Amino acid sequence: MKRAVLLVSFGASHDDSRRLTLDALAEDFKAEFPEAVICQAYTSVFIRKALAKRGIHIDSLTEALERLAEEGMEEVLVQPTYMTPGEEYEQKVLAVVPSYKDRFKRLIVGEPAFVREEDYAKNLLAICQSIFLPRGTDLVLLGHGSPHRHNPVYERLQREIDAQGLPIHVGVLESTDTPDFAMVLKRLQARRAQKVLLAPLLLTAGMHVERDLAGEDETSWKSRLTQAGFAVSTIVQGLGESPYFRAIYIDKARRLLG
Repeated sequence: MKRAVLLVSFGASHDDSRRLTLDALAEDFKAEFPEAVICQAYTSVFIRKALAKRGIHIDSLTEALERLAEEGMEEVLVQPTYMTPGEEYEQKVLAVVPSYKDRFKRLIVGEPAFVREEDYAKNLLAICQSIFLPRGTDLVLLGHGSPHRHNPVYERLQREIDAQGLPIHVGVLESTDTPDFAMVLKRLQARRAQKVLLAPLLLTAGMHVERDLAGEDETSWKSRLTQAGFAVSTIVQGLGESPYFRAIYIDKARRLLG
């Protein structure tokens, strides 16, 4: 049976971030599933257009599925690279894939990183293996968040962190979502933290991270935490640069493909 794995991501416009995260993940999949065709699609129209202006074409999800059908693929796993089952996953993957069911013998959709109960402890370990946290420093992980609908994954991850007694705090970059800056600040102050390491809870890192997490503007998390009296350092690399975190998606695909 001709098999393909289609890695579906929001996308990454920064060349280095794309190469070290999404492209690296595709290479991992090629090594794990050598009998399968491994390809990618981006769901962000903005990012695909920005790349196209630079002569880089990345398929949309529908373009990729059409091409795989034309190539005679019989089994296709659509494996999202999202962190959570949020709007992007629901509206741009789950809402699109069913219309292609009759084009393949088997068409299945994989899971984002944080879905199952067992994902939280397992993925937290991968994060801890991926980020070096100096002694006496608290780690603040910043996810994207949503301006439209709150995602409870962040609170669930925080509960797992607290159950393990780790000096880690989860926040989101979207100012309209939670856990917001005030909530994270309250946690840091309650711990009497002095040193803070800011890092993205994101697979890729681009302008949003550079500006809103680590930027010099007074509205960035780095600036606001510094103003609040903390010694702040930052990581601007996405978790997708870590083989420990990329392995999460390999494991999810392996569960479905056998």
